[in-house]
Amino acid sequence: MAFFSARAATNFEAKTAFSAAFLKVAALACGFVTWVLAVIILSWQAGAWILTGEWRSFPISKVLALAGFDEAPAIRAATGIQMMCDWGLGLPASGFLLAVAAILIGFSVFAASVEKQFDTTKR
Repeated sequence: MAFFSARAATNFEAKTAFSAAFLKVAALACGFVTWVLAVIILSWQAGAWILTGEWRSFPISKVLALAGFDEAPAIRAATGIQMMCDWGLGLPASGFLLAVAAILIGFSVFAASVEKQFDTTKR
């Protein structure tokens, strides 16, 4: 027993294939832009390293501060959650951006496989 008619199933497959194609392109574009931002940060760090001989850290907290999101005032007795947030904000921005770019490219590859699975046009 089928819950969908053949026409409704074809329409569903076409919409799924279109959505997957959109996700594939959007995730790939966002992944590329994120990768470019990470490369810019790494290039700046490498240039400063060559000039001064000292590798300068560029943590996520510094990126947020440059964007206008200042840190909240520090609490003397840091709780476990506060310590985890501080640790996360202390991570290198370039590594975080490269990880996000890899995840977005993974979404793009997944969407390409879904698009191929639901593609209704027979070539």
